[in-house]
Amino acid sequence: MGVNARESSGNARGGAGRASPYDALIADWPGPAARLAADGAVVAANSAARPMLAEFAARTGDLAALAAEISGGGASRLDTVVVPGAAAPTTLDVSLVPAGEHVLILARDVSLAANMRNALADSRKRYKDIVEISSDFAWETDADGVFAFVSPQGALGWRADDLLGRKPDVFAHTEGDDSIVEPFLTRQPIEQTELWLRRADGTDACVQISALPLHAADGRWRGARGLARDVTDAREREAELAEARNRERLIAHVVRAVRDEVEAGALLKAAATETARALGAGCAIWRAVDDIDGRPEFVLGAVFGGAVPADLDIERRFEAKLRLDRPEAEGADALVELRAKGGRALVAPTAFRRKINGLVALFRDPFAEDWTDGERDVLAEIAAQLGIAHAQLDHIEALDRQASTDALTGLLNRRRFVAELELRLAGCRRTGELGALVYVDLDNFKAVNDILGHQAGDLALKQVARVLRKATRATDLVARLGGDEFALWLDRTDLEGAIAKAKHILDLRSELLGVSASPEKPLGFSAGVALHDPARPETVDDLLVRGDGAMYEVKRKGKGTYAVALDAAPSSPPRH
Repeated sequence: MGVNARESSGNARGGAGRASPYDALIADWPGPAARLAADGAVVAANSAARPMLAEFAARTGDLAALAAEISGGGASRLDTVVVPGAAAPTTLDVSLVPAGEHVLILARDVSLAANMRNALADSRKRYKDIVEISSDFAWETDADGVFAFVSPQGALGWRADDLLGRKPDVFAHTEGDDSIVEPFLTRQPIEQTELWLRRADGTDACVQISALPLHAADGRWRGARGLARDVTDAREREAELAEARNRERLIAHVVRAVRDEVEAGALLKAAATETARALGAGCAIWRAVDDIDGRPEFVLGAVFGGAVPADLDIERRFEAKLRLDRPEAEGADALVELRAKGGRALVAPTAFRRKINGLVALFRDPFAEDWTDGERDVLAEIAAQLGIAHAQLDHIEALDRQASTDALTGLLNRRRFVAELELRLAGCRRTGELGALVYVDLDNFKAVNDILGHQAGDLALKQVARVLRKATRATDLVARLGGDEFALWLDRTDLEGAIAKAKHILDLRSELLGVSASPEKPLGFSAGVALHDPARPETVDDLLVRGDGAMYEVKRKGKGTYAVALDAAPSSPPRH
């Protein structure tokens, strides 16, 4: 319905053409203003009144009813009208006042205040919702240093009511811990400060706090207000990730150290060194050597970080515990903890294709802390890598033995013996020490093959190898040069010592009776002794020729004894 209005610009006239004392008020009113007759007709109105009157007309359907209600009742009324606008609605506080036969309508634009009130109500509701659903908890302390407010969900397992009126040291393991209290009573803004607090159940929580100090109008400090977030899970995940990265770096470092070494001693030393430095403990590594029953016997290969406490007895105790308690254990499950007065150890087997080929152990002071899960995982991974490394070493050494030893007897073959002998002669030239070659040929060996067969001949050669090994020192060289010819090199030995060794070997022929062809043709030795004096240089070939010549001199004279070769010729130059 349209609005029937006679708009006034401040000089509108009342009914019957009379001027009204309200017309000047309407004209000068800063907001919408109008005067209605009893029948609802607009007697006077300023230019801002039209949207307001249209909204009243739309609400009531007829301004007459509104005018009759106010003028008839004789009482003023307050109302609020929201007038639509192109940019934004306008909120008006409206006063409807009876003025004789008319109704005076005066409105004030309160859009800004209304919007602010609505925004404040919305923000409060939003803040309340966020606080209630957030993992953060809001708090406020007062001038007495106690909690005056805690968000409804409480904090770290405490209810809000449990914390109100209490000091922040409720979160401390020790009452009065200033490091815990200080952020809740801060005198300056703090942002995302982290500290460890105590939960209601006594466990630790890493909490991130941001806070502002509160001040009274006169500047006095009156407390603090802030937010705190439990970031324990995030920090634990970060710590686990960092530990995993460190573990990967350590394993990669150990793998590189192992990969870059091909000699067993250097490889194991590098692995023990890197592991010990990374984990802050001593590290020892053993290799396994199969005994006659195929069971591994552990031989210490490398150690770093001090001597292994003897009373830990790692090899024996590990084998007993693992084999009796958990024979099929693998990885971290196969780790064994050992304790003794001298220290404590964490031991892992190394294996390849499910066969144990060594041990690796960490050892520490007996009063050190327990081994962590991270240390256990690292040791298990290093053990897995060392298991592969041990297998590679075994393969390399097997190839080296195959290339340098006689397949039947296990003694050095001619090629390796000659190469080693070159080094020994060079050592003699460097030190001036004497050495001796004992060239050995078997007596009656052909009869073994002819009478008993070649299989018996092979057994006889193996027995000869055992006899010669027993007759020599660990530093000496023993080789099968081919057929039934053998040679010994004796370090730091003069002629008297070489002859004594030859006689000793001859005396050992009694140990060959069981592999002889017959009592009439007992297996025995003929030996040629050649002394090497670096003052009379000679080549390896020259030395072998002299020894071989002395041995054949014995053969020509009847076997079963020894002969000494002539000294090397002074003019015989060494070949390089």
